[in-house]
Amino acid sequence: MKRTRMRIGILVALFVTAGSVALGAQEFRVQYAEGAVERSINGRWHAVGPGDAVSRDEELRLGGRAYVELSDGTTTLRLAQPGMYQIENLLDARPAVTASTVISSILERFTRFSHRSVDAGPTVGGARARETPAVAGIEWLGGETAGELIYSGRAALIAGDTASALDYLEEAVDIADPRDEAEAAFYLGYALWVSGEPREALGWLRKHAPDPTTEFYHEHVMALAQTCVLLSMSRDAIALLSDYITAPTRDTELLPDAHLLLAVSHRMNGDPVAARRELEYVRAIAPRSDHAATAALLLDGM
Repeated sequence: MKRTRMRIGILVALFVTAGSVALGAQEFRVQYAEGAVERSINGRWHAVGPGDAVSRDEELRLGGRAYVELSDGTTTLRLAQPGMYQIENLLDARPAVTASTVISSILERFTRFSHRSVDAGPTVGGARARETPAVAGIEWLGGETAGELIYSGRAALIAGDTASALDYLEEAVDIADPRDEAEAAFYLGYALWVSGEPREALGWLRKHAPDPTTEFYHEHVMALAQTCVLLSMSRDAIALLSDYITAPTRDTELLPDAHLLLAVSHRMNGDPVAARRELEYVRAIAPRSDHAATAALLLDGM
């Protein structure tokens, strides 16, 4: 599998920060657009293309399979779902405030089963280990099987070496058999997400639906939900997370992450009441946690 070298950078530099959202009126420029992207001017819809200016108080409409990226030089907005968008709602939601929290949760969980055997049977993940590997001492396994490549890709992610992770995981998806392909696709999607490529990540994370029988099911749901949020696909995120938090297979450890993402999705969708309800719930179930601090930050901006 060949690919153009991805833009690798610090995640928080790619998405909106709390400080930048707090600024006054912002003017965005369309960086990229495909399909039918329009804005409302005096009650009429007009096409939007690269270089066009879009202000904070404008409304955009996307047709089927349309996509647009907007930037003011600091903040990047990505819209990938057909429908209507209020730019102000997207900015007020501040999805990047939750991104680092969710990434931290998923990476911490990865370390629990990073010492597994690569020949562990149908779920290549094997049993979760309690011990966390020392990042500085990680040995890149390499190898020629998909299971070995997945193992090495995950170890690279834990170490913060996203470029190596992408190399391992792209090779893994090329050679994976039916036993390994869902896991390889998940980890590649996750690696693309943390490297700042949410649109490419979405394709891999959706290649196989999250499966409660897999070891990585909960991480899959959270990564897919965060990717939907970063692409302003609030309706899809709400549907996915609403099902997850009520399912008997949910993991209570990840409920604060799920409710944070639900809050952001509801705010994007123009429903601050629902967003506030979710944020208050996070503070109630995870007091004095990073999640509670993130919820408080989001509440302060509402």
